[in-house]
Amino acid sequence: MALNNDAIGYDPLTVEEKHKVDLNEIKQRFYDEKRDPFIELIHFQTSIERKPTEIDETSLRVLKYRSPSFIATATFRFPSIHTNECWKVGFIQACDHMVFHNEYGNLGYSSWEFPQLIDRDVSMINDSCGRNYPWYGSKNQVATIQGPIHRPTEYTISMRDLFAPWIPWDIPTYESEQCRLTHVYRHQRFYVWLCAMNCTKNELLIMRTLRWSQTIEISVEPNLNRGIRATLISNSRPDQPIILRRNLLIPSCALQEPSANNAQLLIWRPTEGYPIIVVHPKHRDSATTKYLHQHCQRKPTIK
Repeated sequence: MALNNDAIGYDPLTVEEKHKVDLNEIKQRFYDEKRDPFIELIHFQTSIERKPTEIDETSLRVLKYRSPSFIATATFRFPSIHTNECWKVGFIQACDHMVFHNEYGNLGYSSWEFPQLIDRDVSMINDSCGRNYPWYGSKNQVATIQGPIHRPTEYTISMRDLFAPWIPWDIPTYESEQCRLTHVYRHQRFYVWLCAMNCTKNELLIMRTLRWSQTIEISVEPNLNRGIRATLISNSRPDQPIILRRNLLIPSCALQEPSANNAQLLIWRPTEGYPIIVVHPKHRDSATTKYLHQHCQRKPTIK
């Protein structure tokens, strides 16, 4: 992000302290060049790296992979501001679908899940670090512009997202170096919005909307030695993001807690017996409680 000396002040209160946005009351609409301060979008580009998912079998206990990165970059010129208004321009991302299953032969499978999405209590879930809600990140992903600014100023923001999980070779309720993993499947879909937020007026302007997805599928031969067990069987050249011709408003659920990182849980679903929660969600709400009650009513004894 370019530095803007006109916007530098010595007020002891930070911008965030002076302009706290109420996301429950925020007003959304599409950006209008005639009505709003003219934000010149100089460059906007999005892509997914054109390379295959990298598989790493060096660990004794886990299979690792690293997917191609989704990247979005925007360069814009913000006009002069003659008041003390505060603006933020950045990316908001939400996930509307995830299937992430790790199969262990005929023993069962583990599953990373969002209870809110599975039970369709919400249409999307915010995918951010959770520290700078609702923005995807807090550094290069969002620009904060504090008026007054006496000349137009250029900024560049960018975001990057990828999958890099660790998947146990053995079923996740055991701590073993034995390999029983046979198949990995992950399909996830996202929406991303480039937005300008007037923090002073509690208003969110939608500038661009895009969607992207990735499918990762890996076959594992557990009887083979590490280094030659896992094979990528999904497309090695991922589908590219789509910039929508018409912008979409952001569902209110995608602006609220929980974030995806705090909502997700890992469940082991054996072929025989009852599901076991391996990783509990950090966020608990009525949807999560209901889901756990329905799907994990009894906890089996692990032999």
